[in-house]
Amino acid sequence: MAKMQTRTMFQVAIKDLVDICPHCESRAHFQLLFSDSYQEGDDSIIYYAIFRCVPCKKLILKTFKFCKNEFSNNNLSAVGWQDKFPKEKAPNVSKFDGAVPLNALEDFIEGVICLHNKCPRAAVSIFRRSLQAALIDRGASRKLDLIEQIKNASFLTKDIKEWAYSIRIFGNWAAHPQSDNLKDVDEKIALETKLFLEEFFNYVYVMPLRVTNARKNTSLD
Repeated sequence: MAKMQTRTMFQVAIKDLVDICPHCESRAHFQLLFSDSYQEGDDSIIYYAIFRCVPCKKLILKTFKFCKNEFSNNNLSAVGWQDKFPKEKAPNVSKFDGAVPLNALEDFIEGVICLHNKCPRAAVSIFRRSLQAALIDRGASRKLDLIEQIKNASFLTKDIKEWAYSIRIFGNWAAHPQSDNLKDVDEKIALETKLFLEEFFNYVYVMPLRVTNARKNTSLD
């Protein structure tokens, strides 16, 4: 495409943009405040835009790149979104420290990093592994499939089990590329999976530990 056409394509890309905010970590609408462009030494064009996250009101800068078409020096091809500032920080998991088993927590952190780097299928697959590690820690048989581990988890409520079934299905899609449903795993699904795991950890590990600590403190008084 010609240079003038890149501007039109960029305007389409930034209109009503929805993305994961690096500040509040929610999938949110980004309000456009300013945009401009510059040309690099290899004649690539970098567009940049400053947005405000609608929920948390903080600012984000994103870049969009067009590079030379290898078959024509006069044409440019869209590479797509490149950088986001500020960079997504490593997830804050301090509230899970000392409560959630380390292997399950490490998988959760890796899944969040994959999600932040726009790899939802990888994220969902790793989130599935985190869930399974937590269930095994709570006594689930390693020989059982994840769906059976969930069914047999007497410490889970019916509502949590139903939500967990969704995690199991999403995880299988991401772990088996031959599945036709792989295309359905997107950022929205991966974010829902992350939110589920956070609530699962809170219910299964964090709250019981807080109750135990509270009882200890009461007995000391």
